[in-house]
Amino acid sequence: MDFVIRKDKTAKSVERTKDDNKSTMLILLTFFVVLVLSIVLNIFKLGTFDNILLGRIGLGIMILGLIIRVTSMLTLSKYYTRTLITVEEQEIVKTGLYKIIRHPGYLGTILIWSAAGLGMTNKIVLITGTILIVLAYYYRIDNEEKMLQQQFKGKYSEYMKHSWRLIPFVW
Repeated sequence: MDFVIRKDKTAKSVERTKDDNKSTMLILLTFFVVLVLSIVLNIFKLGTFDNILLGRIGLGIMILGLIIRVTSMLTLSKYYTRTLITVEEQEIVKTGLYKIIRHPGYLGTILIWSAAGLGMTNKIVLITGTILIVLAYYYRIDNEEKMLQQQFKGKYSEYMKHSWRLIPFVW
């Protein structure tokens, strides 16, 4: 789905940028580590617990995360890029989920990966995966907001005053 929604060559590019500051690579590495950890721990039944209800809740949260992620990707449209880069004539998107949350796509991804541990009923994957994913996206968001503040000057700072990074009323 990710490849279908990205609109052009710039959006699909994985070319490194100064502003990206290796955050894309960190996220990909984090995904890989959590995926391998999930597979290994579940093969050896380490950290698993028996609770079908919690597993289903985890799957529900993952679906919610996917909906948030896809909605944010479609809202960003041509501005939805793989690495941290701004495109020609870029504007600050303030519609849809972006009215309230500055990084709803990242929130969706965090929900998907964090809830995966709950969905597979594995407390080690739940805790470790959540910590690693949140740390990787914290780094990404920090770099992205610096880039956007530099690109849009006071306009982005003003937008920041009226929106939350990820979680309304919290952060």
